[in-house]
Amino acid sequence: MLCDHTTLANVPRLLARTLRDDYAIDPTPLLLEADIDAAAFMQPGARVPFSKMTRLWELAVQATGDRLFGFQVGSHLVPSDFYVLGYSWMASGTLYDALERLCRYVRVVSSAISTLQLEESDEAVALVEVYRDRMVVPNRAASDGGYVALMKLCDSIMRRPVRAISVELTVPPDAANPAYGKLFGCPVVFGAAGDKIFFSRSDMEQALPGSLPEILDASDTVADRYLQSMDMQTVAARVRQQIVQMLPSGHADQETVASHLHRSRATLQRQLSAEGTSFRRILDSTRKSLAIQYLRDGTHSQAEIAFLTGFTDQSNFARAFKRWSGVTPGHYLQDAYTTTEATE
Repeated sequence: MLCDHTTLANVPRLLARTLRDDYAIDPTPLLLEADIDAAAFMQPGARVPFSKMTRLWELAVQATGDRLFGFQVGSHLVPSDFYVLGYSWMASGTLYDALERLCRYVRVVSSAISTLQLEESDEAVALVEVYRDRMVVPNRAASDGGYVALMKLCDSIMRRPVRAISVELTVPPDAANPAYGKLFGCPVVFGAAGDKIFFSRSDMEQALPGSLPEILDASDTVADRYLQSMDMQTVAARVRQQIVQMLPSGHADQETVASHLHRSRATLQRQLSAEGTSFRRILDSTRKSLAIQYLRDGTHSQAEIAFLTGFTDQSNFARAFKRWSGVTPGHYLQDAYTTTEATE
């Protein structure tokens, strides 16, 4: 339902601060007209209806007369403005890992407007935005703010400027502006069917100096719980529970899980998509969570953990774990041990 869409309250807070500090415009009348309670800004994890947020963006652009108002808002963003998603992002092992988390936890920022996914080739990885409901799309300024926020997050995690290698945007050709090319540092195709931002594979796979596995695990746990608290449906939770039970058998595939939940594969896929996720995403996150738990417990060998998490052999498990976390299981254990010693 359209009324169920929500946005993290940090977004209108950031928008209001930009109006006040950069344009000398009192945001209070605009917040009142959009029917947004400013007191919600002070509550961690609070949310506002998407329709009200869209109205606030419209009012702000009108008040400033600035078609690039979204760029200005995005320029002030810091990772903590994304609540728990920001902390997971900063603790990620690689840019690929961080973008996977963005895909997984994008609903923390905006609940059901679109989904993000990664498309890979030999030389590049594309972040692709797919709108699940064409009747519900963000304001253009809001999208612009998202583009700027994404590139700022990439710069912050890499600790250097990161630029895309090519970009396709839904921005209409008549709204094209040199600011887009300057932001992404590459040619931009306007009027595309969907937003696609291509990054070089070398950037995506570079190990990051700020990786903190312990912080990452804790942030992921909080993010998962936060999303669960938002969910009106529980299909994803039931799928996750079924996967946990079936992984050791090696038969935790979508067809079998759907059968156990008395659904067809297509129905399960459609229901998970409606909740902003997919079977593959749930399977990966479940395997990773279990693998980390088993590694921490120290009661199983890596070969046993591979079996318990549904892999055919230890080498496949090790490759998957490195893709999830940016390090091998052995390095993860070493880092965890070093962190534990440092705190004692």
